[in-house]
Amino acid sequence: MPTPGTEVALCTVDELPEGGKKHIEHMGYDLLLVKLGGKFYALDDACTVSWAMLSEGTLDPAAHTVTCPQCSSVFDLATGKPKSGPAKFPLNVYETHVIGDDVIVNFTY
Repeated sequence: MPTPGTEVALCTVDELPEGGKKHIEHMGYDLLLVKLGGKFYALDDACTVSWAMLSEGTLDPAAHTVTCPQCSSVFDLATGKPKSGPAKFPLNVYETHVIGDDVIVNFTY
């Protein structure tokens, strides 16, 4: 069962192109939103090592990962877990779904 939270509309489906990534700030939290294969992924945008914004890093659509632009840690978009270091701690991942044209994230405070 998902963790209770607040459903927040982050953007519309058309605002993020296929293979795109976007930084979104919501109530002081930095979030990364990615669209791959028509699916949306939402996770913390700050790297757990360097605090660099992953939205400024490199997206690997085939591996479903994002690479930190400063420390080169690679994170899985679906789980938030680091696939290669130096990162050892995962990112928070948020449940996403689409309602109408809106991308909705179940954001837990």
